[in-house]
Amino acid sequence: MGRLDNVEILTFDCYGTLVDWESGIRRVLGQLRESHGVEAPVDRLLAEWEEIQFQMIGGPCRPYRDVLRDSLHEAFRRQGVQLAAEEADQLGCTIGDWPLFPDTRPALARLKARYRLGILSNIDDWMLARSVSRMGVEFDELITAEQVQSYKPRPAHFHEAMRRFGAGPEQFLHCAFGLKYDHEPARRSGMQGAWIRRPGWIGDQPAEVTVVVDSLEELAQRLGV
Repeated sequence: MGRLDNVEILTFDCYGTLVDWESGIRRVLGQLRESHGVEAPVDRLLAEWEEIQFQMIGGPCRPYRDVLRDSLHEAFRRQGVQLAAEEADQLGCTIGDWPLFPDTRPALARLKARYRLGILSNIDDWMLARSVSRMGVEFDELITAEQVQSYKPRPAHFHEAMRRFGAGPEQFLHCAFGLKYDHEPARRSGMQGAWIRRPGWIGDQPAEVTVVVDSLEELAQRLGV
């Protein structure tokens, strides 16, 4: 196990790691694209939306539902479309119901038998609660942007995790798909990382992660549970 021998706590990004974020957001973008006759492909809409959203969370902290609404509205405005209020709110209204990855429930049950578990998420409390209610385990800590009034990749989630668990960074393994939002700030906070290579990743392996796996089930196997 090497460097993992001291790990007692597993923290997870939620959307993109435990929840199939890409399928959920692509479905919403695709439906709106079709209903408004937008020519730009979903890939382009998704890339533009992510850029807009990332800029918004870099400003003053506000509810993520507002960020989702305003970023979706702006992404379609750039395509010449004025979304109705209920259309612009589709991401916020549906995100709590987006599907889990098939390995999420069984792997979390295995990992919970040995480790304390937490989620560090750029989201509002009520949205995360809807997703977590379907995961089949009780997390020791759920830390949201609403609670820390900050969004990853700022370090507040990671500092708050260490405070709540009463543990140093060497006791954590942060498990996530995202590099920009998760692995980079986790590393700067002194935590080890497990990169979960979910479908859709294009690029190089992140530097300085301890574990690289293709699924949460593989992570459980690597950790011997």
